[in-house]
Amino acid sequence: MLVKVARLGTAVQEIALSEGLTVRDALQGADLVVENEEIRVNNTSASEATVLHDRDIVTLVPKVKGGQKIAKVARLGTAVREVAVADDATVAQALEAADIDIDNEDVRVDGQSASLETRLTSANPLVTIVPKVKGGK
Repeated sequence: MLVKVARLGTAVQEIALSEGLTVRDALQGADLVVENEEIRVNNTSASEATVLHDRDIVTLVPKVKGGQKIAKVARLGTAVREVAVADDATVAQALEAADIDIDNEDVRVDGQSASLETRLTSANPLVTIVPKVKGGK
């Protein structure tokens, strides 16, 4: 089975596990250690002993913050990166988590023009970096 594992604000790792394995096994496979964080599986509180299922998403979230979501981030024509971000994250935070810098490019969130300060409000936001269009018809 495949599960996704991430620390909030970092790139998502996909880990292959055998059926019946736990969050602890997924965290070890992703080389992550819980550090004063809440463990969530599919956005629900969990423990290291929680048994995982195919396509589960394990996220380590700082205990002082709210929820999380998985944002997809991509420059047009490149592979999509999935990153875990806070529920109230901005485009800039998603780009930082995906380790993507923009250079004289436009940003779109779910197909709509956006700025770096735009909040990612949809459940599964898609942030796309596209070349700036100059005038013309």
